[in-house]
Amino acid sequence: MSTSAQEGAASPRRRPTIDDVARLAGVGRGTVSRVINGGHNVRPTVQDAVNAAIDALGYSVNQSARNLARGHTGSIAFVISDRQERLFEDPNFGLFARTFSRQLRPSKRHLLITSAGDEEEKNSLGDYLTVGHVDGALLALTHDEEPLLPRLQASKLPIVILGKPLGFERALSWVAIDDENAAFTVASYLAGKVEGAIGTVTGPLQTSSGLERLAGFRRALGDRFRPDLVATGDWSLQSGRHAAEALLRDHPGLRGLFVASDLMAVGAFGALRAAGRRVPEDVAVVGFDDSAAATLVEPELTTIRNPIEQLAIEALRILDDQIAGRVNSPVHVVLGSELVERSSA
Repeated sequence: MSTSAQEGAASPRRRPTIDDVARLAGVGRGTVSRVINGGHNVRPTVQDAVNAAIDALGYSVNQSARNLARGHTGSIAFVISDRQERLFEDPNFGLFARTFSRQLRPSKRHLLITSAGDEEEKNSLGDYLTVGHVDGALLALTHDEEPLLPRLQASKLPIVILGKPLGFERALSWVAIDDENAAFTVASYLAGKVEGAIGTVTGPLQTSSGLERLAGFRRALGDRFRPDLVATGDWSLQSGRHAAEALLRDHPGLRGLFVASDLMAVGAFGALRAAGRRVPEDVAVVGFDDSAAATLVEPELTTIRNPIEQLAIEALRILDDQIAGRVNSPVHVVLGSELVERSSA
């Protein structure tokens, strides 16, 4: 075989272009573009010819190039401001990610999921997000004093926060539930079921949800509230177990427990079992979120439903409005919640 023949055999087949489609269909490049983008002002016979040429050549639209030409990347970032292991532990993050991906799929956009647990990671992520790699960002903040927020705000990148961002409640767009009233509802239910000491495992108290869920619990208990029956967690399963262990050690007569997330409640169940306490006969337990974790324990957990999918859909709607320039001021959405009665209380 000659050298030229060998080179020809080794060369990969060239990807067909829009110009190839136009030549085969006998039309102009602009006509092919109009057909690809919906066929407006193109005769049916011409559309048929273009579509036949597309099929014959195996032409596919270079979506990345189209997005860049329109000033978009086709990517949305979902940022979890916490340790990377939380990406896999908390079922709410997984549900947010699945809902975002499902909503983005029809427009052929992609979800970039990332975490930032320490200052170095946050600085690196801030560099990445603010130089045009994504069209916008959805942020799940697990702590206050988040250094990413002022930087992203200054960059004018479209962003929506999942939950109220302390210190930025008016400055940025967010979606949330009424955490205080939701906690009041489930804690009131628990107080009506239990006589005796009722404690709580809170979320981190440097977050709006941690603070508001504690406030709702305190309001529900009224005169029965005792500061010494408050233990603080960080939303993780392990923190729920450690906090419940501390409460049981200091207050062996504990009869009820409101845990500010279902995942932490699963950890609290482990502490109760290890201490020989039955649920709900010895200690009644209620949680918060109605996540997948609520039905992984026995007995299943009474909790408050946090509408994660609806929150995700609303957050993405607001973000799309920002990206398209349809809104120029912060948008705030507060959704309702509902009590889910099961067997743990």
